[in-house]
Amino acid sequence: MTFDRKKHLKKLHKHRRKETIEKVEQAIQYLKTTKQPINFSRVAKQSNVGKSTLYSIPEVKERIVIFREKSFGKNYTQQIKKEQNKDVIHSLKRKIHSLEMENKELKNQTKYIYGQVFDSEDQN
Repeated sequence: MTFDRKKHLKKLHKHRRKETIEKVEQAIQYLKTTKQPINFSRVAKQSNVGKSTLYSIPEVKERIVIFREKSFGKNYTQQIKKEQNKDVIHSLKRKIHSLEMENKELKNQTKYIYGQVFDSEDQN
């Protein structure tokens, strides 16, 4: 019954890696539930794991990259929608302004025509 150091170190390494992955998963779930952007810095801070560790574990790295792209895509599409809405609002404001000016001009023309009609009735 000799103590096998290699076996023990491998077992210890597997156990620590498993714990690290669990911490990272919990951090990702927390960030998802609080609707915060998921990226390497936030996950590292939330899980108390170094960024280099996140990059060194392929499955963790892949998950974070996928979530980061999803959150980036959401933010990007929201930004595009906001810009499009601003353009639409600006366009509608210009349209309203031009219609108000046209309405004002038509009212002035109507007053002028009524004035001519009343003047012609007075002369008759």
